[in-house]
Amino acid sequence: MVALTPKCGRFMTFETDLKKLEKIVNDLSSGEKTLDDALELYKAGLTLTKKCHDYLKGVEKEVKTITKKNGKVEESNFAA
Repeated sequence: MVALTPKCGRFMTFETDLKKLEKIVNDLSSGEKTLDDALELYKAGLTLTKKCHDYLKGVEKEVKTITKKNGKVEESNFAA
């Protein structure tokens, strides 16, 4: 079972934003939007992309890798 922490809310927002972004991509790909509507969707997509990217960069900083050296388990920061 996943522990409920304040960070879970952030993840749910990320998931929601990602689904919104996917819908925008599908809407733009359909070619059925007017130029004005497409431009507004594009702007919204850029905003969501930045928000999701910033979230993932924050998570990346929190990720720990565990390595085993000389029989000891050590934690180190995740390096991309």
